[in-house]
Amino acid sequence: MSGANSTARIECDPPSLRFRDRSFVLAGDLSREDRWALEREIEARGGSIHPFLTAVTDVLVVGRAEGNEAEASWAREQIRRGTVYQERWGHLELISQEELRAAIRGSRGEPV
Repeated sequence: MSGANSTARIECDPPSLRFRDRSFVLAGDLSREDRWALEREIEARGGSIHPFLTAVTDVLVVGRAEGNEAEASWAREQIRRGTVYQERWGHLELISQEELRAAIRGSRGEPV
């Protein structure tokens, strides 16, 4: 069905992100507790967490990478490499931490 109502419904739907059998890297200045919580949510939905970006990473979750601390420098390097991988192979999905959280909220109650 097309029309204004179906369009409005689509815009309100939570972001769709497939977790199962996909590898994720979290790049950004998350607290240890936030990072662990997101990692547990991803794993509960069938995804896997990797410590750094490789050519086989499926999803790079991009967060803030400000400052000169080691964590921010590492995150900026992962993001830089992610854009290169995406240009070369095209399969890498880059999403924000907010998009990840929305997808997790949207997938609650669905089969893992």
